[in-house]
This record gives sequence, C-alpha cells and structure tokens, in this order.
Amino acid sequence: MAIDYADSAKEIVRLIGSDNNVISVTHCATRLRFVLKDYSLVEVESLKRVKGVITAMQASGQMQVVIGNHVGDAYREVQNLLTFDESTAVPPPSVGMVSRIMDIISSIFAPFLYPLAACGVLQGIISLLTAIDLMDPASGTYRILNFVSWTGFTFLPVMVAFTAAKKFNVNPFTAVISACALVSPDYLSMLTANKILTANSADPAVQALMKGAVENPEISRVMVQIAGIPLDAAPLTFIGLPVEYLSYTSSVIPIILMVWGMSYVQRFFERLLPMVIRNLFTPMFCLAIMVPFTLLAFGPIGNMIGGAIGGVYNTLYHLSPAIAGFVVGALWMPLVTLGVHWGITPVTVGNYATLGYDTFTGLQASAVFGMAGAVLGVYLKAKDAELKRMALSAGVTALFGITEPAIYGVALRLKRPMICGCLAGAAGGMIAGAFNAVSWSYCIPGIAVLPVFFKEGHMTQFLGFLVSIFVAFILGMVFSWVAGFKENSQPDVRSVPQPGTL
Repeated sequence: MAIDYADSAKEIVRLIGSDNNVISVTHCATRLRFVLKDYSLVEVESLKRVKGVITAMQASGQMQVVIGNHVGDAYREVQNLLTFDESTAVPPPSVGMVSRIMDIISSIFAPFLYPLAACGVLQGIISLLTAIDLMDPASGTYRILNFVSWTGFTFLPVMVAFTAAKKFNVNPFTAVISACALVSPDYLSMLTANKILTANSADPAVQALMKGAVENPEISRVMVQIAGIPLDAAPLTFIGLPVEYLSYTSSVIPIILMVWGMSYVQRFFERLLPMVIRNLFTPMFCLAIMVPFTLLAFGPIGNMIGGAIGGVYNTLYHLSPAIAGFVVGALWMPLVTLGVHWGITPVTVGNYATLGYDTFTGLQASAVFGMAGAVLGVYLKAKDAELKRMALSAGVTALFGITEPAIYGVALRLKRPMICGCLAGAAGGMIAGAFNAVSWSYCIPGIAVLPVFFKEGHMTQFLGFLVSIFVAFILGMVFSWVAGFKENSQPDVRSVPQPGTL
C-alpha cells in the first residue's frame, strides 16, 4: 500500500512539538535527524506509530525518526512544513561530547555518501572490466571513466566544506572557495615542486640553495637554473612562518576544522563591519585568514588527528585481522542501532586517502549480510502474513546495504534475530579478516557494490571476501530458523513502507 508522506510529515512535525520546536533537520540514508529546543515535548511512542515511520529514538543529541528507503520523500514533505530560519536558529541544547561529535559527522557526511559511493562502484566496475579484458586501460573510454570515478574523492574537501558550512552556519560559497584553494592547481604544483626539492635534498648544492632561499627569497630564483628545481620548490612561508606541505585531496578533518574556525571569523566581522561593506569584506577576511591558518595549523593538526585515529584501528587490525573481523562483525549492527556508527566514517575515508584501500569495510560487510540473512530467515519461518511481508522487504533492502528497516522493523522487535545476525556477522568477519579482505574505494557494503572489493592481482582477497559474506548470510538464516522467535511479540508493522512504494 502506497504511503502519503505529506500526511505522515504533518503527524511527525506535530508529535515532535511543532515547527517552533525545531532548530534544524537533516537526513541520512534512512533517518530524519531533528535537533530540537525541548526534547521533552516529543511524543515518542505516538511518533513510532505514524504511518511510514519504522521507529524513533533520541540519540547523538538528535531525535532520529527512522523512515527507510523513502526518507528523501519524507524529508521534502517535512521541509515544506517548517518555517524556521536555520541562519538565525538558537543554539541547540547542551549534549555530551560524543553525541556532539556524532551529530557533526552525520550532518556533514550523510548528504553526499551515496554519490561518493557511486564513484567507488564505478571504479570497481571499470577495474573488473579491465581485468577480464572487456576494457582497454589505454583507451579513451577507460581514461574518461577513470578520472570521472576519482573526481568525488579528489574534490571531497569541497563537498565536506559545503555540508560543514550548513552545519556551522557559514556562508557555503565562502567555505567552498576556501576548500577549492586547498586543492587548486597552483597549490598542487607547489606541492609537486616541493617533492622534487625533497628528492634532491641530499645534494650539497641544493642544501646551500635552500638555506640561502630562507635567508633571502630572491635566491630561490636561482633554483630554476640549478639542479632543474622549479621556482615553486622554494621553501614556502606565510608572514615568515613555515608552511608544511600537505596534500588536501581527499582530506576531511582539516576541512571540518577550517569551516568550524571560519564560523567564528564570520560572526566576528559580521558584528564588527558596517552593513554597507559587510557582505563584501566578511567573505574576504574569512578567505584571507582561514586558508593560510589552515595551511599553518589546522592542516597539520587535522592530519595528525586523522593519522592517529586511523593508526589506532589499523594497529589493532594488524595485530590480528581475524579477531578484528570478529569484533567488527559482531558489534557493527549494535553501533548502527545506537546511531554512533558515523564515528568510523573519517577513518575509512582516511584509509582510502593514505593506503588506497580500507580494511574496515571488508569486515563490516559481513555484519550487513549476516543481518540480511537473519531477517530473511524470519521470512522463511514466520506464519503471520504481515510479518513475512515486512521481513522479505527489510531483508532484500539489507542486501543492498540499508539495514535500518531490518534492524528496527524485524530484528530488534523479535530480539533473537538481532542476536543471530550479530553472531553470523562475527563469523563472517573472522573469515574476511583471515583473508585480509578490503574494499578499494568508498562504498556502502551491499550486493550491488561487490566490484568495489575486486582488484586485479588480489583474487585471493576477493574470493575470501565472497566466502565471508556468503557464510554470514547463510548462518544468519540458519541461526534465525533454529533460534526461532515469538510472532505475537511483534508489534504493528503496517506502518513500515516497502521498497518501491511512493
């Protein structure tokens, strides 16, 4: 039965305390995420029974309303009912540091995850076609599709800047220009030139030139003629302070820090400058201050933070990939349930930028397929027609990487299938870890993105990955069938939408 999300949106807004209670609203793959002034006004139990709503909970400093595949439809209808001005919104209520971080990460990454994942899938497909000799890597077709597939990652800082600007109430175009500056051809040419200089740094003549260039910048011009070192290779400084050469392509944390800092600079000059010049000079000061400051401070700090976070996980992984796989496979679905799974996103993105691949996604996939199998096991054993319909819909959706309908619509409500899915994910994760399964580009694990896990010359890893998700899926079905569940404990599921309904 088709769901009218216009009617559902009216009920949602009413039950969260009306539009006067809303500070901001965003959405991710399956959830509406509200930041509210007063969470005590929300009628949570009534909200869960709204047609089209799978469940609702307060998590990560937000009221999260799980919709499923049609969250975009619900979001548009909710937006039509809200009259608040985000640029003048009051500050959100104080929440814990972890909740605040999760809120920031989800708000920044959620809007562009699917387009970014699409780039990853395209990379996987052309890699697969090349491996089976259906595409020539020297052909124009391959080269064009290849650079298209990398564009989302090359300009990831621009997308991060745009969504971060909305989160921190910064002029989005000022933030985008700042991010573009950090991935501009001029900066990249300086970065390349610095690599040339570094490669020749053992040459005594080059060392003397570097020392002289620092003491007298005019000497740097001599570098054009000596040792073939470009002019751009001269040591870079800003008001006398040395600038560390870092690549900001695929960068995340430095950009978030830059836009966060820009929010304070923007507010300062908006208060200081008269209206007649404010609109012109506020963006100018933001650019002139924050881009150099990022090069001097936020870039190195963000790079260090990202390296440390990724280093902790990667160190644990290298100690025992199989144990890491067991832990990730077992705990990923509970993390999704709590809404804190966004915390891993900067780590996975950072792995692609620094390593060229990501191990976490290779382990995470088993949890996804384990949950899909557990819910489809419910479909096979259930006698209630409504429960069978819901389990089939949620299970198929989970196979494509969207697990919230399976978790909230079936697994948590019946309890035992949730445990079964986690156990199956743990078993599959151990196998994935043992084979060192990885993804070669960003993706949301599911059956449609399997080419992302394939790369020529790494067939053993790919086959091990296929075995891991197959085992997780089959065990999920078997465990659910054997463990069973009480069908009469399952609440009304008529409000849960099926894929394909409007």
